Amino acid sequence: MANEGSFNRAAEKLSRTQPAITLAVKQLEEFVGLKLLQRTTRNVSTTAEGENFLPIAERLLRDFDSAIYDLRATAEGRSGYVSMAAVPSVATNLLPDIIKTFATEFPGINLHLDDDSSRGVQGRVERNEVDFGIGSMWNPNKLLEFTPLFADKLELICHRDHPLAQSTGMIGWEQLNKVTFLDTGVTKALRARQDLGESKFDFPNITTLIAMLRSNLGVSVLPSLAIPKSSDDLVSRPLTPTESSEIYLITRNDWALSPAAEAMIETIIRESPQQVAKYGLTIL
Repeated sequence: MANEGSFNRAAEKLSRTQPAITLAVKQLEEFVGLKLLQRTTRNVSTTAEGENFLPIAERLLRDFDSAIYDLRATAEGRSGYVSMAAVPSVATNLLPDIIKTFATEFPGINLHLDDDSSRGVQGRVERNEVDFGIGSMWNPNKLLEFTPLFADKLELICHRDHPLAQSTGMIGWEQLNKVTFLDTGVTKALRARQDLGESKFDFPNITTLIAMLRSNLGVSVLPSLAIPKSSDDLVSRPLTPTESSEIYLITRNDWALSPAAEAMIETIIRESPQQVAKYGLTIL
């Protein structure tokens, strides 16, 4: 009314009826205990108090419109924040192209990615530190949902000068009883690993494990995706019987994901088959 000078013109602009606008103004004036508008037979103008209140009211309306816009942008996946955790082999090999696609489709969404062992990834999801994770099933948990993504064959990895590196065929798990075995977060959960003797070496961090293998301290077992492809001093050999590491998308059952997190998950599920095929992995 202050800008239009008429209840009728204000009602038309707001797509409301004139009595509804008149009642709203009356209720506001009764609530604050002041006259905000001066009415005459020809027009409506602001009182001194109304004139002082007008810029404040306009700012409040702008802030409200901005807040509604931000909410809609979040709901539509045009803005937001995603936090996720993934095992290093997935983070460094499969996710870069997927995240690039996601960033193109959702340029307004911010993403935080931590790499961790499967145990660490699952723990972060359990503690609600991240929206979701990607890794092996470290320990079944009713609080979590495990959506299968792919399976990766496990291979022996050792220094090129190690005796087992001289074999050109498959390596039997029983042969690992005769050498120094380096445990990792991957190996401890393996069925075939249970038949091996206890190891005095445990390197959960993949970077540390690779360094120990390069020093020819012993041998270990890793998914093919986690084995360095451009290493001259390390070699890998197939194992018999064959065993695979299964990778899952891990979420909480009791937690509603944000639209941004849902958009990221949808992109991962849609784009994963192409990445899995590129690395010769098996879709679950």
